[in-house]
Amino acid sequence: LFQHISVCDNISNHSVAFPIVSTLNDPYILAWLCRGLAEDSMLFLVLLLGACTQPWAAFASNCTAQDQQQALVDIYNAWGGPGWRRKDNWLDTSLECEDSGTQLPAHCCWHGVLCCLSETCEIGDRPDIDRCGCEPGLAWAIELDSNNLEGNFSSMDHSIFACELFGLRLPNNKLKGPIGQDFTVYRKLGYAELQDNSLQGPLPKGLGDIFSLWLFFLARNLLEGPVPADICGENSKLFFLSLEKNRFSGGIDLAKCTQLGYFYGEGNNFSAVFTSAIPTLPTLRGVYMGQNNIRGVIPRGDFLDRLPHLEELGLFQNHLSGPLPEMTMFSMQYISFADNRFTGRIPNTWSRVARPDLRVFLQTNYLSCCGTNPLPAEELTVVADTLRIDEVYQGVDYSAPILPPFLELSDVLEPVRVFPRQSFKATGLRCPQLKLSELVDFEPIPGHPTSNLQWYLDPSYYMFEKCVCEEGLQLVNLTKPGRLPYLECQAPELVASDGSDSWEEAYPWAIVIIVVVGCFLLITMLLGLYLYKGTEVVQRLNNLKKRMHGLPTSGPFTAVVTDIQGWTALCAQFPELSWKVLSIHNSILRKARWNNFGSTHETEGDSFTMVFYDAKDAVAFCLQAQQMLGLQQWPSPKEENGDDDHSTPLTSPYAASVSELLSKKSRSNQSFSLLHPLSSSKDRMKRQSMIQEAPTPIDIRVRMGLATGFLCAGETLHGHPTIELAKEVSDAATGGQILMEDSTFDAVKDNLGELGTVDAQGMHLDRLRMRRVFYWPACFLCRLFAPAPSANSEDAVVLDMGTYTKPRPDQEQAQAQPPPRMSFAGRSPRSFLLTSRLSLVGSMHKPANPNELRLYQVLPPSHAECAKVWGSRLRLRKELSLKDPLSKGYFEAPGTLAAPLGICKSPADASLPLVTT
Repeated sequence: LFQHISVCDNISNHSVAFPIVSTLNDPYILAWLCRGLAEDSMLFLVLLLGACTQPWAAFASNCTAQDQQQALVDIYNAWGGPGWRRKDNWLDTSLECEDSGTQLPAHCCWHGVLCCLSETCEIGDRPDIDRCGCEPGLAWAIELDSNNLEGNFSSMDHSIFACELFGLRLPNNKLKGPIGQDFTVYRKLGYAELQDNSLQGPLPKGLGDIFSLWLFFLARNLLEGPVPADICGENSKLFFLSLEKNRFSGGIDLAKCTQLGYFYGEGNNFSAVFTSAIPTLPTLRGVYMGQNNIRGVIPRGDFLDRLPHLEELGLFQNHLSGPLPEMTMFSMQYISFADNRFTGRIPNTWSRVARPDLRVFLQTNYLSCCGTNPLPAEELTVVADTLRIDEVYQGVDYSAPILPPFLELSDVLEPVRVFPRQSFKATGLRCPQLKLSELVDFEPIPGHPTSNLQWYLDPSYYMFEKCVCEEGLQLVNLTKPGRLPYLECQAPELVASDGSDSWEEAYPWAIVIIVVVGCFLLITMLLGLYLYKGTEVVQRLNNLKKRMHGLPTSGPFTAVVTDIQGWTALCAQFPELSWKVLSIHNSILRKARWNNFGSTHETEGDSFTMVFYDAKDAVAFCLQAQQMLGLQQWPSPKEENGDDDHSTPLTSPYAASVSELLSKKSRSNQSFSLLHPLSSSKDRMKRQSMIQEAPTPIDIRVRMGLATGFLCAGETLHGHPTIELAKEVSDAATGGQILMEDSTFDAVKDNLGELGTVDAQGMHLDRLRMRRVFYWPACFLCRLFAPAPSANSEDAVVLDMGTYTKPRPDQEQAQAQPPPRMSFAGRSPRSFLLTSRLSLVGSMHKPANPNELRLYQVLPPSHAECAKVWGSRLRLRKELSLKDPLSKGYFEAPGTLAAPLGICKSPADASLPLVTT
């Protein structure tokens, strides 16, 4: 072999290219070996051949625990380790690891990493379970199933683990990319579970070289292409191969898979069961090739005769056609040929597998006992639509038996299952089960005491013999002349007895009328539903958003400033009682603020400053708070001090309470004595004495002012001009009064109906919804025949209190043009409200004179009469004066004190003259 010594020198200088030389790193030894074997070239060839047939020896010498630990760290970084569901002890290289009394490297105690324990196996130990017979400290299995691994599968260096790795379990993760050719370096790998990932590309060649592999799971990935012919090697131990739910195509060559037990290949695009004549596979137990693109006829002797121990065969949902194959296997336990295009009869050889414990699925085919001249198999294969059974066969042979000799119909009826593709209509049909005939010797089997079979066959096979319909349906014979019998279950009213046309065909215009009327009713119902509760969900979400945000940081907002009238005098007269009153007052305001989605900006003694995102919420807060304060039973100084006599008047700084103001009109009415003539002065004196004996409570009245403005980004609420304006408006009010400036009025003037529903419990929009449901449809239908509706008497009452100016000392005040005169003739007393529909943002950005202040008073409809008591009185600062004679308030007009406000309760009130100017 080596005639010159230079040849050996060349080998020693390039030893890295030869596996046998690469194992000896000393070049002098290599040169000595070459010269020593030059004379005996045969011995050198034997050594060289032995080294070349053992390439894995090079990998074995390169596997170290330190390299594997670094490779595991690389896997952690490449596969998204921080996001793993379980990563116990990973990357902890200082961990003291001990397993079964063996001291191991730190990575052997990382989650999912199992290492070898012993170099030798004791008697009774199994290397595939007890982790023996391998070098301790090297990785024996990596099991990270369902651990949220995410990355490229090729990032794993398989050569580092090829020495002793027996198991690789990574199912139900997010690994992607190809498997890679370097996956074939393993020599001891026993199981590889890679199902439920996103692996792509073809299978690598040379998988059969992993002769130790016995379980290979690749189901539910994105693998594609043909299955390599060398998936099994010469000495392959592959027993379980799972390839279902991928994109494989072509055929499968299992000629070398002599140890294969189960093959799962459904859900792919295979075109044939096996590509070539295979030898006998005595260990094969199950073949599942359903949901593929397998076409054509299964010839006799194709593969069933070479599988003597086959137990499970699934070829469902394919395009197989022609007659059913012969059955010679006695070991069958499951057969599924459902959803194909088989024709003809059941062969008599199937009697060999007819047992009660055998499950056979033959439904959704074109099988028939008595049909003749079926359509060619090629034509049935390409037909996309499902044909009716009497369309597949051109004739019928009534002399043929309806079942094979070993089968007969039992008396047990069961519903026929409905499938998307059937050659008959199975709805409502009940047909008999199949059972073994009396010609077959039947021995009871545990769990199956009767001879009834678990065979599922279309009733069209035996021409619907003994079939009945469900209750309420009628079996109808739809057989065509010269064709197979065809029956269906139909409702009795749909059975055409005289062949007359249906009412739809006789009156087609009636369908149009029904559709139009139905659409109109549906639109009306949807409109009513929208008007009743259409915006409730959106409103609740907006309210929740406002409550979560807290104080506004930018954008439009409304400020409310409250103050107790006469608080200083009350504190001076009753210092201890004042704190109890203040506590009740604060609780009422906080509850009203929470109900209306506001936030407290600051408090100072009895004064509150609150902010709201929506002006409507701010006004609703004021209306609810005033009504809650009016209903509150305030403490009495007599109750506090226990003294029945006070020379000092208790309510000298306060006017009459709100409840007294509301009852003033009823007390001035003498209808009580007219309706009850028996009521005497004695009774009235008794009631007056009871009122005088009761302790006199302190009357607490709070003034409130509102102003609306805009908060720019970066600004703070402290010292904002809008809050200062709200304080100025609040100072102008009297106790129990709510004042707002014109920007706030522009924001809420279109929501007076909603604000009119506010009471002490809050806003009640359900009252307004019911009114809308009937009001708007009636307004739409009667718009041409009825006048425009007037303002609703249940809206909140808003009164114009006048426009006031502040003089400018630096220059003379320009003569302002008077606003256009508004005519009140022919309108209701509340027709002074403006009708412009400026938006909130538009009203805040419109040009305005900063030295002008226009005030409005707002009241709930039930408290409207209180406005007459207050009249036009305002607590204005001395520098504020009326803008001009035309800017006076509402009560400056003649007759306003006599005109009704709010709800009109009696005909006498409605007959009062209208207010005119």
